[in-house]
Amino acid sequence: MRLTLGDYDARTQTLLVRASKFHKSRELPLSLSTAQALEGYLEHCRQQRFPMSDMTALISHHQGQHYCGGGFAQTLSALFRQAAIRTVDGRYPRVHDTRHSFAVNALWRWYRQGDDVQAKLPFLALYMGHVSIASTAYYLPFIEPLAAQASARFEVRYGPLIRPLNAVNGEPL
Repeated sequence: MRLTLGDYDARTQTLLVRASKFHKSRELPLSLSTAQALEGYLEHCRQQRFPMSDMTALISHHQGQHYCGGGFAQTLSALFRQAAIRTVDGRYPRVHDTRHSFAVNALWRWYRQGDDVQAKLPFLALYMGHVSIASTAYYLPFIEPLAAQASARFEVRYGPLIRPLNAVNGEPL
């Protein structure tokens, strides 16, 4: 909510999140599509002659004013309603649901790419501003596609080491 124009570096396509949770700051790389969308938004702001100093709110309403948490949630909720975006159980998403979606999609992408997911989890925790992977685990619900990917990977790597047991005496077959 406190991001300013000065926190965005167009040259490196990064965003500086200052003193967020646990008073930590971090620099986040943006995807190409996010940087392009942000550039388009900033160009619109320039054309509208909105205030454009380094201290101007990056995401703003009323020509450069920062959103408060509740105001942003209400605006996002209205956008979800207008676009008819709902969760699988039929409700409209909450702001925090986007963090869950981000974390799950990162994990899912790494599995599809064949990346070492365990090695990447610390980066996900850092990106999300968490102090540990345990904090990030909260955002990673057990969902079928991820479970299937994890099971398939486990089978490929360790399947030959596991032998079925005889149901009668518990001995390996």
